[in-house]
Parts: sequence; C-alpha cells; structure tokens
Amino acid sequence: MDPFLVAAVKAAPTVIVLGPLLGWMLFRGMTVMTSGRMIPRFIAVALIGQFVGNAAFQVALEVIGLAASVPITLGVLIIGGAVLGRVVLGEPVRVTTIVAITTLIAAIVILSSPGESTMPPESTSKLSPLVGALCAAASGAAYALFGVVMRQTMNGGVTATLTMFISGLVGTISLWSFTMFRLGPEVIAMTDPDQWIIMSSAGFLNFAAFVALSYALKALPVVAVNLINASQVAMAAIAGVMIFAEPITSSLVTGIALTFLGLSILATGRKKKLSIQRFKGNQ
Repeated sequence: MDPFLVAAVKAAPTVIVLGPLLGWMLFRGMTVMTSGRMIPRFIAVALIGQFVGNAAFQVALEVIGLAASVPITLGVLIIGGAVLGRVVLGEPVRVTTIVAITTLIAAIVILSSPGESTMPPESTSKLSPLVGALCAAASGAAYALFGVVMRQTMNGGVTATLTMFISGLVGTISLWSFTMFRLGPEVIAMTDPDQWIIMSSAGFLNFAAFVALSYALKALPVVAVNLINASQVAMAAIAGVMIFAEPITSSLVTGIALTFLGLSILATGRKKKLSIQRFKGNQ
C-alpha cells in the first residue's frame, strides 16, 4: 500500500467522530476555545505532523519493519520532546533525564545501523535500510514538535476536542489531496476491500490513541508523556518478530535493551523527585 494513502485513511476517523461531537458542543453552548491565537501555528505544525510524522513512519515500516521503526521514532521523540519542552514550554530537564537521553541516543544509533538493519521479508521497497531509519527519525522529530505545540495550544485556551479535530482535518484534506494528485482516483479505486477495512480499523485505533495522548499532554509534562509512550518499544519488538516474522538481530536486541535502560533511568529519577516533594510536603 502507498504510505500516503495509509496515512490519509488513518486521519479521517478523527474528523468523522469529532465533527458531530463539536457540532453538538456548539449547539449546547459549550466552550470549545477561549483564545484562538495559537491555532494558525498549530495548523502549520499539524501539517508537519501529518506529512513528516505519519507518512514518513509508514515508509519506515515498509523499509526496516516494525521492531526497528518504533524504537528509533520514539527515541528521537523523547530527545526532541525534552529539548523543545525546555525551550518552548520551560519544562525542566534533570541530570537523570540527560543520562537517559544519552543512553537512548546510543540505542538509536545501534538500531539504525545500516550494517545490522534488515528489511522485513515481505518488503518490496527499493529504499535502503539507512533511508528507512532516517524516515523513522524524521517521524520522531515531527511528533516531538507536534506534541509540544499541541500542549502549548491546549494551555493557550483551545480544548482537546477542537485541537484533535483541527489536526485530523488538516491531515484529511492535505493527505487525501496529495494522494489523489500522486496516484489518481483510478489507482486508489483498485485497492482491495480488505485493505480498506484494515486501514480504516487502524484509523479508529489511531483516533483512540490520539484522544489518550491529548488528555495526557493536558495533564503531564511532554517528557513524561513521551516516556510512558515509549512502552511501545516492547510491544513493537514482540509484534514485529511474532506476527511479521521480522528477524531477531544483535542490533535489535542491544538497541531495545539500551532503550529500556534509558527508560529505567528516567523512571528512577521521577520516583526520587516525587519522594523529595512528598517529604517536603510532610515537613
């Protein structure tokens, strides 16, 4: 399947579900935003998130597979989220965070090594594993920027519902327009019905994850959300090997082990911070 078509179909359920919900909220006189000053910036970043984040990730999945794409994407997402969260939102970056980020960088380098990366057995892509790794890294960077600006937009007076709808609408219009121009309606019409079902199902699962992510960004710092989100690494590695018969390589095992080490360091740092805060509160 064309990666941009997959990304376009994934974006549509957000609009399909939230469009009527927003209409009902407006009909009931509910507030969907108190300030629209951040919306133009968010639209621009949503466009980056849809094209570079979603579409590039689909390319990476085809070239280097699930087990390698997810750690690379999430590693860059964590690093980018920490840096942008500090610069844009003023969120602190502790020493343990820096140590963990360094560990995750090492994991990314190993996982994206062109000498160790292996294409999935079913892949028909002519791109090299290095290009696939770069696409995964670009996707992570785009997601990091999107997450920071999304949190900034919601803190600036836009509800999570409207923010998600805008992102989905931007993705639906831009990705479908690009796909139509690139493939043409005749090629798209030849898509197998089963593939439409799979892509649509992925779209609704993507929407469910988007809802969870939006409310998490509203309640927690960007770094914390990205770290919890990194639990996908284990899920993707298991799914890639067991479902898609992706090879178990030394780089895959080492990279995933380093990823978990980095996450453990970060988790330990957050626990110590909470303990200190509770101790001071008791005093």
